[in-house]
Amino acid sequence: MGKKSGYVWILFMLLTILVIDGYYQVQSSPVPIWQTEWFFWRLCAVMLIIFGALFYYYIETSKKKKKELEEFKERIIEQQESEWKVIAGELHDSIGQNLSAINIFLQQELKNSAEPSSRVIEASSLVIETVDEIRRISQRLYPKQIERLGLTVSIEAMIQRISAASGINFDCKIDNIDNLLTRENEVQYFRVVQELVNNIMKHSGATNVTFIVRKSVMFLVTEINDDGIGFESTDPAGLGFGLINIDERLRMIKAVYEFNSEKGKGTNFKITVPIK
Repeated sequence: MGKKSGYVWILFMLLTILVIDGYYQVQSSPVPIWQTEWFFWRLCAVMLIIFGALFYYYIETSKKKKKELEEFKERIIEQQESEWKVIAGELHDSIGQNLSAINIFLQQELKNSAEPSSRVIEASSLVIETVDEIRRISQRLYPKQIERLGLTVSIEAMIQRISAASGINFDCKIDNIDNLLTRENEVQYFRVVQELVNNIMKHSGATNVTFIVRKSVMFLVTEINDDGIGFESTDPAGLGFGLINIDERLRMIKAVYEFNSEKGKGTNFKITVPIK
């Protein structure tokens, strides 16, 4: 606000000076004022001031719109995280517990039956599989393990699961990064890593991935390199919603990133996050 007021006062002072100067010129000029060289140069000055004011207004409006768009994106992501947290809690605490209770009843039925029904055995097995799947979905929706186990173990466990499911070999070197970020930033950082690793599993065709996380005095640096098919474009908008989402989450935690990729030569992704 102070900066804007300063520009307004400068503009007001310049216009005041021009008006006063014009008044004295009109009073003292022997010829019509518009026939003088003074009038030409003052007209140029007025046009320049008007152009400058319009340009300043355009810049400020663009900044305001950009800020509003960034705040809108932040609200969407925060609302998304809040909804995922609620859904994850309902899945784990309500549906998961109900299924566990059903499985207990089925197990009791199996123990009390001299000849257990094959359908009851199959139902019990299906309930156990469903509970495990709900637990996995809940963890993907909201990483509660960060609160229980810490960020370092949560990332290691996530990579182990993806490696086991995809057959991709991960060479990991991860420093202990617990409590280096705020809890909100830990969740955003975890989401970014999760999205990148999932993209490698789904789209890269890679067989080997190097995953390095190292901490310094001021920054947390993450490097992810794969030997997949790579891609030609490096524009987030041209690579789908996933990278746009990553870009927005990294902006929220004031991180910077760079990535390089060539067709058939894999992808290198580097993230630098400021420590709290």
